[in-house]
Order: sequence, then structure tokens, then C-alpha cells
Amino acid sequence: MTIINSINEIDIIKESVITIGNFDGLHKGHTALIQKAIEYAKSKNIRSVVFTFSNHPANYFKSNSLKNIITYEEKIERLKDLGVDVVVSIPFDEYMTKISAQDFIKNILIDKLGAKKIIVGHDFTFAKNKEGNPKLLKHLSARHNYELEVVEPVEINNIRVSSTFIRNLVTSGNISKVKEYLGYNYELKGEVIHAKKLGRTIGFPTANILVDADVLVPKVGIYVTKVYVKDKVYAGATNIGYNPTVNGDKISIETNILEFNEDIYGQVIKVEFLERIRDEKKFASLDELKNQLKKDTNYVYEKYICKII
Repeated sequence: MTIINSINEIDIIKESVITIGNFDGLHKGHTALIQKAIEYAKSKNIRSVVFTFSNHPANYFKSNSLKNIITYEEKIERLKDLGVDVVVSIPFDEYMTKISAQDFIKNILIDKLGAKKIIVGHDFTFAKNKEGNPKLLKHLSARHNYELEVVEPVEINNIRVSSTFIRNLVTSGNISKVKEYLGYNYELKGEVIHAKKLGRTIGFPTANILVDADVLVPKVGIYVTKVYVKDKVYAGATNIGYNPTVNGDKISIETNILEFNEDIYGQVIKVEFLERIRDEKKFASLDELKNQLKKDTNYVYEKYICKII
């Protein structure tokens, strides 16, 4: 897969099929668009191109207004796994807010990327003042000799699959429903860092991870998780919260990795969220906290351990 990070870096592509969007999360609606492009490209022996952005457009207009479902690196990796030929992943910046829709189509999609077919969602907008839309793309298709396919939204249980809906599931803690719409379990990756090490003193050592500041973190609470350490997978109980029993004041993401006892400080691990067990709670004593942690891990063992490992 070829990755292009600037408009100026694009070598002229003779013929391609292009789909365009931010594609945060690469959920089932996104993959429906992209798979259509890949299939068409193979049938015509041309290149499949995904035109996307390295930052979310919403955050260009209002800094830190929106958290991403996946990191930029994870998006690129998932596009590669799908089988895309070329990814144009550029910053959404002032240039993208000022270019006219007609110039975007002619100068970029046609002249640089050789679009023979363009595939977009029904509500897709682009360019200055969002003046570009499927109606304009259709109007200009004969002039520039490309085919347009407008794809209707994917619906599951009469709900439109969207990044906004998935973000709401994550932030409300409804994590067990996410996979149905996203296509995979919600996950966080991060380096294991040194913290207070309270869990170790009460028999529940945890791996505390530092995640990308731009990525969405699930609602505070206790979760059943899968934990990927190098090439192995383990069951886990993950706490997202402030450790109120010991008067913590900073949010942390820490996982008790079951049947695991290794030093992994400095390593990057992946935590995959399966189910939210309960809210975070302030206990009257460490003994009460310890008893609750026993109940949490027993729940993981009884309901999941045989299915996970």
C-alpha cells in the first residue's frame, strides 16, 4: 500500500476509483464504501484510492472538540488490512477550507488521481463552505468522464451506523454493543508506565497504560477486557477512573491481567473492551476494595475466561 501525506507528493495516477472521507473508526459503514472501491478496482485493473485526513476536520475548526475512535496509525493499518492500493492522508488545514469543490474535483481527483469512478456516502460534503456534495459530483461527472456511485448508509437494528453513534456508545459505557456497529471490539493501545502500584500491595497488580491524548476513552468504570502482550492474549479486568478510595485525582487506565506475572514496563500493550461490569466506587477501606476486586475477577473467570483464552 502506498501512503501519500501531501497533495504535492502525489505522482500522477493514470486510472483509479476513489472514496473520500475522514473514516474515523473505519466502522461498518466506512468499510462498505471502501470494499466497493476495492472490488471495482480489481474488476477494472485500476488502483483503489482512499482520500482521508490525518486529523479530524472538527478539530481544525475547534481545537480538541472531538476525540478519535482510533489513532492515525491504527487507521492506516486497518486500511492496509482491507487491501487498499493508495491512501492519500493529508492534514485538514486552511487549504482544504478554501479550495472550491470544482477545483478539488478537477485538480486533485481528476488531474492527479485519475478518477474513473468516485464512491461517496449520500451525505458527503467537501471543499469550501461544504459546497461539494453528491449532486455536484453527479453534475460534473460527464464533463470529467467519471462514474459516480452514491452509497446509502448502513443500518443495523434500524440505527444508522456512524462515528457519532459509536462515540456515544463508548462514552456512555455501552461497550458490549460497539462491535456490532464498529465491526471489532473497542480497543486502546498504550505504553505500560509506572504509577502508584497500589494494586500490587493488595494482591491485584495492574498494568497502567498511557494512551494517545486524542483518542476517546470509555466511560469511567470497571470492564472485562482482552489484553494483548506481544503475541499472546490474556483475560483482564480494567479500571478506568480516579481511584477514589485512595483519593486519586487523575484518570488512569489500569488492567489486572489474569494469570500473568511479568515485568512489562515500557512495552506497548493493547486492551480490548468486552463488557462494562460496574461503576467506579469509593470504598470505606482497602479491605472493602480488595473484596470487590475479587468479585470483579471472579466474574471475568466465570463468564469469559474459557472463551477468551
